[in-house]
Amino acid sequence: MKRNTIRWIIITSSISLIGLIITQLFWINNAFKLGEEQFQNRVTIALQGALDEYVQTRQGKPCDETCGCLSIPERGDSLFINLEPRVMDSLLRVHFDYHDLDTIYELRVVNCSSGKVLFEKSGKLKNSKKFSLHRISLSCLHHQDSHRMEVRFNQPMQLILKEMFIWLLASTLFLLIVILSFAYIVLTIVRQKKVTEMRNDFINNMTHEFKTPISNISLACEVLKRPNIAESPERLSRYIDIINQENRRMRSQVERILQLAVRNREDMDISRQPTDMHQLIRDAVDIICLEECRGGATVRLDFKAAHSELFIDPVHFTNIIHNLIDNAQKYSSADPSILITTDITNNNFVLEVSDNGMGISQEDQKHIFEKFFRVPTGNLHNVKGTGIGLYYVKTIVEAHGGTITVKSETGIGSRFIISLPL
Repeated sequence: MKRNTIRWIIITSSISLIGLIITQLFWINNAFKLGEEQFQNRVTIALQGALDEYVQTRQGKPCDETCGCLSIPERGDSLFINLEPRVMDSLLRVHFDYHDLDTIYELRVVNCSSGKVLFEKSGKLKNSKKFSLHRISLSCLHHQDSHRMEVRFNQPMQLILKEMFIWLLASTLFLLIVILSFAYIVLTIVRQKKVTEMRNDFINNMTHEFKTPISNISLACEVLKRPNIAESPERLSRYIDIINQENRRMRSQVERILQLAVRNREDMDISRQPTDMHQLIRDAVDIICLEECRGGATVRLDFKAAHSELFIDPVHFTNIIHNLIDNAQKYSSADPSILITTDITNNNFVLEVSDNGMGISQEDQKHIFEKFFRVPTGNLHNVKGTGIGLYYVKTIVEAHGGTITVKSETGIGSRFIISLPL
């Protein structure tokens, strides 16, 4: 899939997901507003129902201050002011409970013109500054002596949330699943695109790696077919040496590719045995410098470790030394200077391979131990490789219970540090 296609898919999906989230938040906000309106209507119905029931039960009964009424009405238009607060409070509780409203409230009877409080029943509101206020008239005719009843509740948000809890939970859960699924799909696409690019880079690099030795071998074979080649022993020996050299080069590349078969520690054939690390390093350096050391390259050894015998697989660790030295040579511009040191730190055998090469950026250092990853060099192919060497090194070191880290600065060089338990 082309990069632009992937980009447009991600952009379009992201816009759609954002639109879905905004739409969902819009409906949730409308649901809260609708819940608040329903709460207001239920309170109004409950207040009116309680007042109507009070009128029906107290109609025609005499009332004076001795029976608990607030006051004796002086005008007919204030006939509801002679209510009995305790009776009214009891009716309100019944109607509030019937309409699933909060039974913790404050009740007051107030003169509309003067604001004088004739009766007040305090409740236990959670926050006296944040409340829901509801009023209902207690007079038939509204004039300056009219009275009203006021009821204050806690903020209805908690009640609304309780009623909408299952719906909100389901909506949030499904929305979260969509977001996580989208993120996973995007990460998978990006990861697969990266793997595809690394695979293509690997194939291109392997093509470059095999093309030259194959061409050289073919050319040498063509020369050897000439009838007069036997008359020149020096030329015959030279072309045979070329074939042998290119054959070793191809064999080395094939061995590195076969290292990809190492998937995890359980799949690896680790044959541990007591091994002198110092001697192993010397032998590995001798072999690699004999066959592959570039002109001007120097490898210095600085062994500080008092104890160098470890229980390891010598074959794999020989390959590790070869890989690290080979990388140091390939990524050095001129006259590579490689230093291999050993030491004992915190009961660990520490092996360091330093070079004066081009160095590795901080961003690339996060990925250099990943399979197929190679430090980007643009369209240049002056640095050959498959991108599996350091992955192999890390896998083998960890299989032996050790760790490998890298410290590098661009333009200065790199230092690979391997720590193995004694």
